[in-house]
Amino acid sequence: MKIDLRKIYRFDPVARQTDGGLPRGGDIYYECTECRHIVSSVSHLPAQCDCGNLSGGDGTITVNTPDKVNPLRGKLR
Repeated sequence: MKIDLRKIYRFDPVARQTDGGLPRGGDIYYECTECRHIVSSVSHLPAQCDCGNLSGGDGTITVNTPDKVNPLRGKLR
């Protein structure tokens, strides 16, 4: 089941870490620039974007192409 997180959260861009890595945390989400889906950076439920660039579950996430990801901070609407 896909949930459109944009209906629940308001997202603001977040800068990458100084070493170019992606930030992580309970309020950090990743948007795939290919398919525009959003997945939590610490997803505890199985989640995957449509193109397969982002997939997560059990508190971890796999990013196949980090250059095609925008880190976002999510706040409840």
